Amino acid sequence: MVYTLKMWIILGLFFSVTASALEPFESIKGVKILRALPGNVVLLNRGLEDGLQRNDHIKLSNDVQGYSSRAICLRASAEASYWKLYRVPYAEAFSQDYEYTISGMADREIPYPQAKLRDIEHEIREPKKKADAGPDPFVVKPDLPEKLTERDLLETLGPEKRRLFTEQALNRDQLRRDLEEYRLSVYASPFVRQTINQGESLRYGFRGGNLGSKYRFLTQFEQQQSKMRDPVTKDSVSTRSTTGQAQFIIHRLSPGISSLSLVNYTSTRFSQLATPKAHWQVGPLGFTWHLFESRNWEYFDLSYVPLYDYRQTETFDQNGAVDVDKQTGFRHGLRLATKTRLNERVALENLLWVRPFQDMATWTVDRKDLNLVADVKLVVNVTEDLFLDYNLVYQRDKLWRTLSNLPETNVINSLNLRYDIDL
Repeated sequence: MVYTLKMWIILGLFFSVTASALEPFESIKGVKILRALPGNVVLLNRGLEDGLQRNDHIKLSNDVQGYSSRAICLRASAEASYWKLYRVPYAEAFSQDYEYTISGMADREIPYPQAKLRDIEHEIREPKKKADAGPDPFVVKPDLPEKLTERDLLETLGPEKRRLFTEQALNRDQLRRDLEEYRLSVYASPFVRQTINQGESLRYGFRGGNLGSKYRFLTQFEQQQSKMRDPVTKDSVSTRSTTGQAQFIIHRLSPGISSLSLVNYTSTRFSQLATPKAHWQVGPLGFTWHLFESRNWEYFDLSYVPLYDYRQTETFDQNGAVDVDKQTGFRHGLRLATKTRLNERVALENLLWVRPFQDMATWTVDRKDLNLVADVKLVVNVTEDLFLDYNLVYQRDKLWRTLSNLPETNVINSLNLRYDIDL
């Protein structure tokens, strides 16, 4: 009997230690701060038995003050865990009198300085456990709630797992918290070389967006100025191209799926003609499947978004005057996005877009008109906020050749300096 009891205890400890880590956007309620230590380290009353492990990344919030902090787990035992608080927008939101909700976050949300904590063994003295005084015998709880709602009925069948889909996707409180922090990245490319015009260019732009855990707004604007040799006339000319993009993402509509909505704009002038003069791609709603994620692979995603495609291209008519060719249609937007971290300072990103064109009148898919872009980027973290990027971009656009007598492919090599600013 004693031997059997020991075996059950060993198995229980084994399964506690091997429990899976807190998944991104998974929540645990009723969390208390047991102790605060120097260096913004706190001890929470949840541990391995609750699925928490070292290097987990969470947001803390409470009903009184809302969002209060981000933290990374330094150490975990069966019933408690130590967390390093590294982003504290509201210091007054912390109190041992509050109960907190902790929400899991993906590894890619951890900034570089705090990511280094994952590879350090932390020596932390365990606090002495205090005897549990037990429940207060003078506290009387009502048998029924004052107001019964549909939400209460859903919770009786399974908290958090049977919420209405619209409630999961459109959470106003979460949206408000996600719009509190922003990051702006400004970058410039002192060296850009592309094969389509054998020219060297100067590229500059910015990227910006909020740092929310569920709702993300992303924008990008870029201009490129070039001095090049015209592929047709062989004359030296100057040119300018402009690109813009806006995205709205709702993370984790389900554990493996997020939504994707986007708008793309492109305008490029080669010599005397603009090809395209204006090119709009609008995707009201698409989806991203999160295929794989680990400590080294920050994401491995596959996306699909239907795109309304509107393009204006300048051409010469029979009299040598400039004419504008207009084309509208539908594109199937397929995107493969990956990022792997080679070490704490170096990462490799890959973004592949394949967008076959479909004529809206005949519904014929042109398999040669793919509007393909493959972007491979090597990212080197020089300092906390300064990055050095090397980009290799391959482009394939059938309309360059059919409308403007240009090569249908282009290869761009660029070296970028990028600086991140938290707002």
